[in-house]
Amino acid sequence: MGRRLPDRRLSKQRAFDLAYAATTAAATVTGALGHRRAAGLTKPLPMLLLVAQAAAGARERDALDNAGLAGALAFSMAGDRLMLLEEFETEPVAKDRYLRLGATLFAGAQLSYVATMWRAGARPSARQLLPRVGVLAESAAVLARHRPALLPVLGTYGNTLATMSATASAMSDPQPRLRIGGVTFLLSDLAIINRRHLVTDPRVRMAGEAWVLASYFAAQYLLIGGLAERLRRR
Repeated sequence: MGRRLPDRRLSKQRAFDLAYAATTAAATVTGALGHRRAAGLTKPLPMLLLVAQAAAGARERDALDNAGLAGALAFSMAGDRLMLLEEFETEPVAKDRYLRLGATLFAGAQLSYVATMWRAGARPSARQLLPRVGVLAESAAVLARHRPALLPVLGTYGNTLATMSATASAMSDPQPRLRIGGVTFLLSDLAIINRRHLVTDPRVRMAGEAWVLASYFAAQYLLIGGLAERLRRR
């Protein structure tokens, strides 16, 4: 019996990983190809799997940790919906509105991550935070040139993202899982602005969108999975 339980858990984790990889691939391909209906159907699937994973271990965590994970998931999924609408919108005013709302919701997700990791003992240093803020300054410069009206909202979001990434790096464990998740999330969002304003070749734009989606889902997998594992052991 002592060996069967770990083996069973390992089998369940492998099945989850395969399902997550498959749904991520479907969401990435449909999003990159620009199939609106298919993208709308497939984009929520990886995050729904993460919701199920987090819910399965909820009894092994305290209420505040569960609330933090739930906040990160709920804000992310709502933000995903707004970003999907923004991606396929053609009217500039509506497109900007969706982007502002999406960024605000994702800021809620990043703050939920930060609060949860802070409770777990993470204390990011300036050495961890400042390089991340510096990297995102590039996208801020692109926005200032092409869509300056969005800079106040997206700049604020960028700071919450940099803080989350630095806090993930400051977690004691599981590392490097959380560190990679935080950095990958940052690089995924950095590519969004560059792809939309600096890239004109359709094939490169398609590849850029594939990177944005695949890296985003990878980051969420690492962060939610890593935190769920860490918080059960506290």
